[in-house]
Amino acid sequence: MKRFWILTRSMFLVHIRNRMTLFWNMVFPIFLLAIYGMVFGGMSVGNENYFIWMIPGVIVLNILAYGLMASSTMLVNMRETGVLMRLHATPVNALELVSAYVLINILIALLQSGAILLAAALFFDFRLSAEMLARSVPAVLLAIVTSVAMGQLVSGIAPRVSVAGALGQLLYFSQMFITDMVIPVDLLPEWLRGIVQYLPGYAVTQLVRAPLLNTAWSSAAGTHVAVVAAYALGCVLIAALLFRWAPRS
Repeated sequence: MKRFWILTRSMFLVHIRNRMTLFWNMVFPIFLLAIYGMVFGGMSVGNENYFIWMIPGVIVLNILAYGLMASSTMLVNMRETGVLMRLHATPVNALELVSAYVLINILIALLQSGAILLAAALFFDFRLSAEMLARSVPAVLLAIVTSVAMGQLVSGIAPRVSVAGALGQLLYFSQMFITDMVIPVDLLPEWLRGIVQYLPGYAVTQLVRAPLLNTAWSSAAGTHVAVVAAYALGCVLIAALLFRWAPRS
């Protein structure tokens, strides 16, 4: 167990000492909030101000970005540069490595989500009660686990960092504007609305948005949980089969 915590601490320090990681995961989301607030602040979605409605979507958006792009490419880079092989030569086993890696990804994504909520409360008059926060934590954790699992599937498939980045961006941008994160799904064509409800981005957005807007989960919440769980479990199983210490020869 001591070995696991030493590995986790080391990998966490590697992540937070990376200035690009800090910028894109802690600073850029707040810039994104400010931009959306300035451009769309006067609009509304149903009975809700658009900016307030959009905050949970920005949280999910950045969780997906971190899992599909940052998390996936980091592991591929460790494999390409021989870091994983050096760890393989130590008593560290695959389960300890992956568990430590997933844990720090969850911690960083939680810090990212907390930074967004704090900025929204301090600068954009977003009111968040302790009850709303408590209700939202399980949904945010589910979103993070699913996103990281998808990222590890990408890292298992991709032979190089460039390929992992391209695959991650494809999965990310294909969901960015159609899964109710920052653009209401009601604006989409009816045929597309029938498809997006089975995408992970849409499902986690619905689960995260309800508690953060202090509303009840819809009757479809069970379906959303099932969709997210299916993606997470499927990605974990396939990623485990594809995991390797060294690049393909």
